[in-house]
Amino acid sequence: MSATTPQPRTVTDARELLELAELTDIVFYETYARRTPDGEDNPLAIQIALRREELILEIRCRATVAGAGGEYLTDASAVFTLHEPIEAPDTVTAEFVERVGVMSVYPYLRESITQSAAKLGLDRPILKLLRPGDVHVTPDGQDPNAAD
Repeated sequence: MSATTPQPRTVTDARELLELAELTDIVFYETYARRTPDGEDNPLAIQIALRREELILEIRCRATVAGAGGEYLTDASAVFTLHEPIEAPDTVTAEFVERVGVMSVYPYLRESITQSAAKLGLDRPILKLLRPGDVHVTPDGQDPNAAD
C-alpha cells in the first residue's frame, strides 16, 4: 500500500478560510522612534506583505507616521496557522488579509507607536480606527495608483 498525500482543501471565500485559521503569534520585526525638530506631519501609511506556506499565513504590516515632534515606524505581523493545507484564489486570500490579517495586527501597531511616543515624552499620535473597506491589497506588479 502506498501512502497518498491528501489534496489541499479548496477554499472559496474568506469566511471559510477564517474557520480554518487560528491566530498563533504576533511577531515584531522593527520598532523605531525619534524626535524631529519641526518635522513635517505625515499621515499613517501601512505597507502590507503576505508570507504563505503550507500551514502558515503571515500578514506583515509596516506602519509609519510622523507628527507632534516625532517620527515612528513599527513593523509587525500576525501569524495564522491553518488546520489543514488549502488552495484558495488570490481574491480570497486578499480579502482575508484585508478583513482579518491587517485587523489582527493593527492594534499592536497602534500600541507600539503610542508607547514609543510616551517613552520620548511626546504627544501620542492618535491613529484612527480601521474599518472594513479601509484597507485594500494590491497584488505585486500592479500600480495602486492606476485608474480602474
